[in-house]
Amino acid sequence: MNLYYVAPLRRAWARMKGILFSPFDLGKWLVIGFSAWLARLAGGGGGGGTRLNLSRDHTVSLHVRQALRGAWEHLRAHPHWLALIIVGAVVVMVIGLLLLWISSRGRFIFLDNVVHDRARITEPWRRFAERGDSLFLWRLGFLLACMLAFAVLGTVAVLAAGGFSGFGFGSVRATTITVLAGLAAVALGIACAYVSLFLDSFIVPVMYKDGIGAVEAWRRFVPWIELHFGGSLLYGLFVLGLAIAVGVGVLVVGLLTCCVGLLLVVLPYVGTVILLPFLVTYRAFSLEFLAQLDARFAIFPEQAAPPSPTSA
Repeated sequence: MNLYYVAPLRRAWARMKGILFSPFDLGKWLVIGFSAWLARLAGGGGGGGTRLNLSRDHTVSLHVRQALRGAWEHLRAHPHWLALIIVGAVVVMVIGLLLLWISSRGRFIFLDNVVHDRARITEPWRRFAERGDSLFLWRLGFLLACMLAFAVLGTVAVLAAGGFSGFGFGSVRATTITVLAGLAAVALGIACAYVSLFLDSFIVPVMYKDGIGAVEAWRRFVPWIELHFGGSLLYGLFVLGLAIAVGVGVLVVGLLTCCVGLLLVVLPYVGTVILLPFLVTYRAFSLEFLAQLDARFAIFPEQAAPPSPTSA
């Protein structure tokens, strides 16, 4: 079976125009934008890494150890600062968990608004409570698993290179391990990114349609990833290309408006409302692409196939 990319995108674009512009309703736009903002509260983002490039005499490593030792001694001498740091870390953790929980339910609300061309918040918030909680727990577990995997990879690489004093480019062994660790980290990052993409593009819609939890949705969908592994990888690259194109367009518009447009885009909620046509198009595109795999995955009302006698 052939998988298509441009045709589903065209249909998704047409759906977006019907939802947001036929006719244009500012109130509806703002409500759908709010649901999209809820869905994106903990959507993740890019992040930089720290590169270790230690010289053979380990001067940098020595300075780092001395700085850490000095900081620890300072905290021991001023325990109130240590308590403040712990409280701050707990507050940040709680806020992060809250945003992850809200966004998990928000993804179903935004999806529901796009599927049924409506603008609702309160009713779907209650209706998708169980599925939102299941998605939240799965995302939390996946986040912890990714963090643990990166931590284990980094620890093994540092120990294999001889500790922080040997990690870097001071010897052939250290250089080889550093390069291999970097490549492994890139591969692990790509794998985590693909899982996150499939979760949002396909697993959430399967949970939405069948009324099931995240684990069961993965169980039902993984065989289709295995069957269309190459096409699934191309889907990720296609979405990446679309994201780059939109990003370049936003940057150009921002520069043409003397950065005013860029400032508006980065504002909470305001940026989501401005980018709503692209967000609705992406959400519809993932559903159109999913429907190609099997008629049972069709979610839009006019596409949905009748349930089979064995479906629960």
